[in-house]
Amino acid sequence: MRNAFLLLPFLLTGCASILGTSAPSVTLRSDPAEATVYINGVERGTTPYTLDYTLDDGDQLTIEMRKTGYQSSSISVRPAVNKGILFADAMLLNIPYLADSKDPGLYSLPIGDHTMTLYKEHAPDATKYLVPVTEVEVHAAEKLGTFNKSTIRGGRDGAFRSLTYPENFTTEVVNGMKETWMDGRSVRKGTTKGDEVIQRAKLYLRPDIKRISATLSGSKSRCYGPVELEVAWQFMPHVAGTEPLFVRTTTTTWFATNSTADNALSEAIRHAARMLAESPGLPERIAAVYGSGLQQSKGDPLFLAKPTSITFASRKEMISALVQGVVTVETDDGHGSGFAITNDGYLMTNSHVIGDAGLVKVKFHKGFTLDAQVVKVNKDFDLALLKVQASDVAAMAIGDDKALLLGEELYAIGTPLGLELGQSVSRGIMSGRREIEGRQYLQTDVSINPGNSGGPLIDEKGEVVGVATLKISGEGLEGLGFGVPISVALEMLNVSFDR
Repeated sequence: MRNAFLLLPFLLTGCASILGTSAPSVTLRSDPAEATVYINGVERGTTPYTLDYTLDDGDQLTIEMRKTGYQSSSISVRPAVNKGILFADAMLLNIPYLADSKDPGLYSLPIGDHTMTLYKEHAPDATKYLVPVTEVEVHAAEKLGTFNKSTIRGGRDGAFRSLTYPENFTTEVVNGMKETWMDGRSVRKGTTKGDEVIQRAKLYLRPDIKRISATLSGSKSRCYGPVELEVAWQFMPHVAGTEPLFVRTTTTTWFATNSTADNALSEAIRHAARMLAESPGLPERIAAVYGSGLQQSKGDPLFLAKPTSITFASRKEMISALVQGVVTVETDDGHGSGFAITNDGYLMTNSHVIGDAGLVKVKFHKGFTLDAQVVKVNKDFDLALLKVQASDVAAMAIGDDKALLLGEELYAIGTPLGLELGQSVSRGIMSGRREIEGRQYLQTDVSINPGNSGGPLIDEKGEVVGVATLKISGEGLEGLGFGVPISVALEMLNVSFDR
């Protein structure tokens, strides 16, 4: 009994020391600074801000930071009673107990100083540029920082084990570009699909991680601390060449929070890619490269003789007259459609219809077939210009696609399936104007089927306003067809008519 009385003063003394300590606190910072701090939805101050926890704050804190022009960012902090004898003392005396702020069991975020990154808001209507991303290269030194004061060397000690599979970092780069003006795509250079994407973008991105410096603490399942990366973002030409068009080198710091040690580096790479998107002047630089690439794909200017177009007396006779200017383009791999734009044998079609051929067969409405030379190809817009040796070809009149109104009738003439269906006609309406991967298209519900590609889209006056080029099909999509506006088609083939 005497021992119990002797123990009580000891307990009271121990608990008195607990209750006498200062309130647990966390210093909150933001990048950029001077963000407004909200605790459980209530404004408390601006960064840097010191949060002194009290019981009135509740058993879970939602810390949010807001700044005009930036996306808000938030984390959750949960106070937790300490384990061990001190907690037993507090429970014995039936008093509330908060551990010292240095106790890593206090919060699910066991830190006394934390920086939250705010990302810039990007306008939803901003022009998006396609940015193909190839495999991330890592040329960092062997020592990558510390984890609980032990040196991190590669992935051998459990931290940054993701370095064993650097190909996965490409996905993190692409994910970091989401919700920005960069339309990141993971590609493999040297593959058909990858090279097609690179060709459309006029460049590709080859990230090279030059330096990794981390100071992490905690456990493998929950670590925290800064991870600094230096990355050389190499923007490479879409044509053959080993020298970059230009390089942007960034140094960024990601503050890992409750991350697994394996994921901390991946998160830092994703953050670095997001900060690249906020690099001043980068959209303009990529736009210039893209514009220059488009100009090159247009080729040299070509001036054609203005044709005498097909005439008809009435709307009723319009389609039967216009089929004379539509052709079936035949290759070894299949067929498509096309149409004449001059009386001396210049024809327009899709580039994917002719593939890599330099010479194709062209079948006219009256049944005769001529050889056609491929004069120009613009794969960016899926366009091709052909030439047959003739002087009296029935040519289509070129219309004004910019004057098209929603709901206006459109017609498509082509060879939709088998060759026996040459010069078939379908009708629909102008459904809208769409931008797909930075290119303008006319959207229509006109039936566009395999073989229709390259045929003309014709307005109510019988004039060509577009080149049928692709159709989207799938669950929830019904007959969405697209065409390149004729004004864009002529511009991208660098074709104009003599007055």
